[in-house]
Amino acid sequence: MRTTSWALVLGWWACCTAGTALPAQQTQEHETTAIYVNLTGKLGTPELALCQRALRLAASEGYSHVVFRLDSAGGITEADRDVAALLDQVQASKVPTVALVRGAVFSGAAYLAIVCDQLVCMHGAQVGKIAPVTDDLDRLLQLGDDDAERKHLQALREELRGRLDRRKVKLTADAIKLCEGMIDPSLQLLRATVQTGGVESQHVYDQKELRALGTKTTVVQQTPVTRPVVLDAHELEDSRISRGTVQTLEQMTVDVLQLDRNALIELRPNWSEHMAGWLAMLQPVLLVMGFVLLVLEVKTPGVGLPGVLGTGLLALALFYGWLVGLADVTEILLFFLGLAAIGVEIFLLPGTIIFGAVGFLCLLVSLVLSQQSFVIPHSVTEQDILLANLWNLTLLFVLVLASASLLWKFLPRVPVLKSIFLPPPSPAANTGASLPAPDPRAALLGRTGRATTTLRPAGVLELDGERIDVVTSGEFVAAGTAVRVIAVQGMRVVVEAVAADPRASERGSAGLVLLIAVVGLLLLVAEVVLVSFGALLVLAGVALITAVFLAFQDSFGFGISVLVGEGLAAPVVLFFAFKALPHTRIGKAIMLAAPAPQQGSAAAADPELQALLDRVGVTTSALRPAGFARIDGRRVDVVTRGEMIPAERTVKVIEVTGNRVVVAAADPTP
Repeated sequence: MRTTSWALVLGWWACCTAGTALPAQQTQEHETTAIYVNLTGKLGTPELALCQRALRLAASEGYSHVVFRLDSAGGITEADRDVAALLDQVQASKVPTVALVRGAVFSGAAYLAIVCDQLVCMHGAQVGKIAPVTDDLDRLLQLGDDDAERKHLQALREELRGRLDRRKVKLTADAIKLCEGMIDPSLQLLRATVQTGGVESQHVYDQKELRALGTKTTVVQQTPVTRPVVLDAHELEDSRISRGTVQTLEQMTVDVLQLDRNALIELRPNWSEHMAGWLAMLQPVLLVMGFVLLVLEVKTPGVGLPGVLGTGLLALALFYGWLVGLADVTEILLFFLGLAAIGVEIFLLPGTIIFGAVGFLCLLVSLVLSQQSFVIPHSVTEQDILLANLWNLTLLFVLVLASASLLWKFLPRVPVLKSIFLPPPSPAANTGASLPAPDPRAALLGRTGRATTTLRPAGVLELDGERIDVVTSGEFVAAGTAVRVIAVQGMRVVVEAVAADPRASERGSAGLVLLIAVVGLLLLVAEVVLVSFGALLVLAGVALITAVFLAFQDSFGFGISVLVGEGLAAPVVLFFAFKALPHTRIGKAIMLAAPAPQQGSAAAADPELQALLDRVGVTTSALRPAGFARIDGRRVDVVTRGEMIPAERTVKVIEVTGNRVVVAAADPTP
């Protein structure tokens, strides 16, 4: 058993450190080197795990760039949650990311390409079709704006626009529209050459924008864009989505990354990526089997093989989430903290309910968070992922309960396994009489003896030379203490300690318990004042839980008192800590100061805008309610009070607040 435990520990350590192994050729300075990964075909679990390892390695080792070499990559069967987790890590990475595209790149690979900080193409490259293509585009175009499918596509466009806004290298408005057309096949885009005031310009419009152009604008030429949008290397460069077109990987290294041609090092898949591939298929099975084995551990005496194997299977299931960037160390620690709390409820403090409830809540939260890269959903994709995770979690608990029930029912009947299960209490013999036979243990009520073993809360009582299995009401009783039988319930004999002072056992450790509790409360204050990124909060939680545990070791009443006291003191301490924080030196340094009051609340940030108050101008675009107007010969961003004003209407400036210019119609609209 000890050998198995050490093997699991060493295997877990090897898994956690697998992402930090470096190839032998990476011996030069990382500040002048970059790493790249080759991605071909569907972005499956091994490929996504390799990308996650590249990002972690670049951040920890100080590489200059991470390059994703996409060669005819993408597929319709990619997992949305795993791709979303990779996109989140790419945008959160402090190391610049570059996508080098060769061949046709679609689906999740295309999404990755346009989200990276820079996109570089090779000859023959194509990027587009992020969302699955519907077979009936005409039906999709006939759907109303309130249709669920159209709303879903619009939500996907808004999510893509949000990611592009967080891009380090910003895209133009036309480029963003083309990217939105890759994810929404219903978006009808046109490249139009328009003439305004004798000046021609080319932009990308949708049909609504094209119809909304004023009478002074003439459409010279218009060309429809494919639905969904697919752009080649020339179109990507022309729309400034791509930085340019190169011939080879070495040319991109020199011209784009400004590095030596030999400074780019390939990161190849190792055993952890292959492991992630089969863990993706086995993760549900690992979770169910792990929980079932832990349930069997409770049913069998002592600490045996089911508990060790169950813990190992659950660790493997969570390790998959860490490989693909879904689970962090926090979720893994929270999961095993929940298991530990449930173990305390079952084996050490049965009946307290608190540890069981806290443990179950930790398990629930950790299992949900370990399957997604976010905490609160902010987009339609994240909402879909959260709902799928909750459904999978419900199905997991149902399978665990069903499997455990079947094992409890049938395994004890197997001759080989019958001996390792805890036997149920034997039913009383039926004599056939009308009245039940008297229970011989009822004569024990009120008798006094000494505890042969420590009662935690179960143990053995020696009475008149006979050893009797007994249990307390919840408190711990040391071996050799005089106890009295206070209740007999079938085979269950309940005892209590015979002592003049029921809290005499607290005197030796009450001071230590209170000291640990005070330290925990002080650590809560330190977490508010100091920036520890949660480290002090974890220590505070450990101290407070330890104080409660030690209090329950003395007596049940003392434990409840400490638990209730901590529950009341912690919010009060946090309230006063947050209230006093702005008055401390550290609080003044880390908190934003309120803006200094200005003379006049309506003063404009731009002095020239204040001069436009009460001036009259003409709208150059429809105000819905925002748009543009020409006032005193300059083009100004304006907004109405809510009404819609068409183009070429006379308006008057009625308010200037900051950089916000509010206008109203100066003449009645026809």
